[in-house]
Amino acid sequence: MAIDPTTEVAFTVDQIAPATAAVADVLSKAEGWVNLSPEVEPGTEPPRRNLFAAIFSSRGPALPLATVSPSGTDDGLLALGLQHPGGVKALDTLAAAGHRLPEGWRKVSDHPRRGFVVSAPSTTSPDRIVRWLVDGAVLLTDHDLVEITDHWVARSYRP
Repeated sequence: MAIDPTTEVAFTVDQIAPATAAVADVLSKAEGWVNLSPEVEPGTEPPRRNLFAAIFSSRGPALPLATVSPSGTDDGLLALGLQHPGGVKALDTLAAAGHRLPEGWRKVSDHPRRGFVVSAPSTTSPDRIVRWLVDGAVLLTDHDLVEITDHWVARSYRP
């Protein structure tokens, strides 16, 4: 069953305020989640992966998808995830590029196909969350495979 977003707002890499507002709204209500995803140039969409590649590849989807969720945690932490095409040890790759986890954030998992999940204190600003996830997604995208634009979309989902 597909779930339609409750709200959808466009934003750019340089102007993340609409996405920050969407994240702040979901976090203030402590329910639902927000997905952040880039747009691609028309006609340059990545090819669909065949079943063999999807099962045996050590890479995730060509287009990154970031998720912010307050739910599923009883310890006052936020769950932040990023599906990406960056392959194995993506958090190490980001750290090597100078994009380290902020203080107080912790790795929950880092899987080459499913992406990574980190926990962040619930006091983390929505601006910090969106900026870190978007910058990480751009760094982990294989720009030879797909050319993402500076235009992104934030989709909020609520029960």
